[in-house]
Amino acid sequence: TAELGGRRPANLEEKAISLVGRPLYEALIRDYTWKQWQTDPRALPEHIINRLPLRFTFENRYFDDTHEGLPADGYTKMFGRMLDHPGIEVRLRADYLEMRGALPAQIPVVYTGPIDRFFDGSAGKLRWRTVDFARKVVGKPDFQGCAVMNFSDRDVPFTRSVEYRHLHPERRYTSDRTVVVREFPREAGAGDEPFYPVGSTGDRETYARYRAMAAEVPNVIFGGRLGTYRYIDMHQAVASALKVYERDLMPYFQSGRRLPLKKKYGDM
Repeated sequence: TAELGGRRPANLEEKAISLVGRPLYEALIRDYTWKQWQTDPRALPEHIINRLPLRFTFENRYFDDTHEGLPADGYTKMFGRMLDHPGIEVRLRADYLEMRGALPAQIPVVYTGPIDRFFDGSAGKLRWRTVDFARKVVGKPDFQGCAVMNFSDRDVPFTRSVEYRHLHPERRYTSDRTVVVREFPREAGAGDEPFYPVGSTGDRETYARYRAMAAEVPNVIFGGRLGTYRYIDMHQAVASALKVYERDLMPYFQSGRRLPLKKKYGDM
């Protein structure tokens, strides 16, 4: 926009203004961003806003892909079927970081936990966001008319409301009630499950130190949102996991080829 005078956007606020202008930015994006990240949009990287497709059409889907959908029986069943294999042992309530010293050094590990925790926070603390979910059963067949409704005002404590029946319109549901879940984001503490990397300028500098350290750890692949400190969607996580398996893990199991050490593993 003219407000930037042709200058390249340097942060999320400037990028959003360049895409939709200041009035729409202030009405729809600014306060929502504050709630989601508890960070000034001017301190967040501009690429975060690129996850939101900008269209000047009446297309109401989130992405622009030709085909879009969810696993027919949900992600829980999908992963359950993947793990239901005689060659796979599942251990629940087991902390890899507490048991890694007892594992053979040559066994390859795909680590998808927080990368700063892997190194005991030795290069600094990374900021993470978590979400509290408030579930409510409403006595009507349709509460909000859509799957996800965002709330951009800062005085509303939750960021969005999700009514799950609209995600699977092909299923049969009860006609007298529906389930609605509201999402309340907050800073992740020591005992919380981290959901989103904040990725401010300071966080990116800290992660760069961890990434250099990760490149020197043999037989460990750092992956997922937490292992690579990236905000990626589910389809990106699945695609990157398949890529790493075909490139690095499959040759290891087929021919014994060592996992490569490289300035790594932000590519999973």
